Amino acid sequence: MATEHDERTAATEEHRESARLPRGIQHVVLTLVIGVVIAAVAWYFVQPGGEEPASQAVSLTAEASGPPPKVGEPAPDFRLTDMSGNLVQLSDFRGQPVWITFWASWCPPCRAENPDIEATYQKYREAGLVVIAVDIGEETSAARGYLERTGLSFLVGLDQTTEVSATYRIVGIPTHYFVDGDGVLQEFRIGALSRKAMDEKVEKLLAPEGQ
Repeated sequence: MATEHDERTAATEEHRESARLPRGIQHVVLTLVIGVVIAAVAWYFVQPGGEEPASQAVSLTAEASGPPPKVGEPAPDFRLTDMSGNLVQLSDFRGQPVWITFWASWCPPCRAENPDIEATYQKYREAGLVVIAVDIGEETSAARGYLERTGLSFLVGLDQTTEVSATYRIVGIPTHYFVDGDGVLQEFRIGALSRKAMDEKVEKLLAPEGQ
């Protein structure tokens, strides 16, 4: 004979069963939740409205000096030390188009796009393209280890004091500046570039004036 406790337990189970969503609806809800999580992760790494990775915030130790870079005006000159200890100066490449990319080996979007930068550099280097990758605030050993692991061959300059990055008003990396053969800044971009965008920007930089 059922006790009052048994009757209450049965009623509670019946209530839970009636409140439980049908299995098919449960599956739909679970799928939606997973979709939202995936979308949130994608949004974190991808800029809204595009397919290109977002930039990584960076903190500089140096204070900005001089006027900020401005499209249509000469790009601020700078001098850095490369991985071999040689001095690299932007003005040394006058007459050649220069793609300046600010990055660091700890930056996920930078690491993701570096193989495409390398491929683009190899594609256009004979046309005169120069790539200067400004490594921000890292020790030489960290940058060298990364370059040895990845086999990147474009020019890397060490901005260990972050003075050059401050001059160029870097707030997130990667950030790209495109300078023509006359040393004039043609455009810049905060955030990683797709391979297609790289080709478009370099071809525009290489195109004769007025074309």
